[in-house]
Amino acid sequence: MRLLLSTLFAAMVVSATAAAQEAVYVIRHAEKEISGEDPSITDEGKVRAAAWAEMLQHIELDVVFTSDAKRTQETGNIIANSLELPIHAIDRWDTAGLIDLLSFDHEQDTVLVVGHAETIPGILAGLGVFTNIEIIQSDFANLFIVLQPGADDPRLIRIRMP
Repeated sequence: MRLLLSTLFAAMVVSATAAAQEAVYVIRHAEKEISGEDPSITDEGKVRAAAWAEMLQHIELDVVFTSDAKRTQETGNIIANSLELPIHAIDRWDTAGLIDLLSFDHEQDTVLVVGHAETIPGILAGLGVFTNIEIIQSDFANLFIVLQPGADDPRLIRIRMP
């Protein structure tokens, strides 16, 4: 836990010291219902989303982006409402559009993106991180922090929620 707090503090300091976007935070939506074409998050997922909000409260986020799926919007809404942040939904498969929004319209903002196991690797690649990232379907506990997204050599910090 001490390492987690130290890492988050270091990311906060880096993102607070420069005018350009220094960090993008990416999580997967919280636990979802098993059935349905566009499932909601479960009660366990609501608890996880609230825990994400508590964990991220000192980051000084400016905006939350979700996909157009109900589960990402529900996860993002819990976090955004708790932290009093604006929230925007975009098409889950429009990674290029998301990266454009982050790079041009929100280049000075500290952003949280709520994505999917299938979309997070592409989002990270769009931010310049080409590490092979695999997220199994039962894993909802990763926080990815991309430091200096879009730079020649962005750094990736991957933290697991306790």
